[in-house]
Amino acid sequence: MDMMVGSCEETREQLSAHVDGELGGLRRLRVRLHLAGCDACSAVARSLRQTIERLHELEDSFAPGPAPSVAPAVVKRIRRLDGE
Repeated sequence: MDMMVGSCEETREQLSAHVDGELGGLRRLRVRLHLAGCDACSAVARSLRQTIERLHELEDSFAPGPAPSVAPAVVKRIRRLDGE
C-alpha cells in the first residue's frame, strides 16, 4: 500500500491539477491517499482551494458590465444634422 501513496514532493507538484480535477487514475488515487494521511499537504491543498475560490470571486467582481449603448448618441446626432 505504501507504493500507492505519493510523497509530499510528488503530491505538492500535482496539487494544482488535483484541485482543478485534472488528475485521473493512479495519479489521482496517489494524491488522495497522501492527502488523507498528511496534515501538512492537506493544509496546502486547503489553502490552494481557498485561494482559487477567492480569485474566482475577484474575477466575478471585476467582470465588466454590459457595454453602454451608443445608439442614443447616434440618433441625437442624426436628428441634429437633419435639423441643420
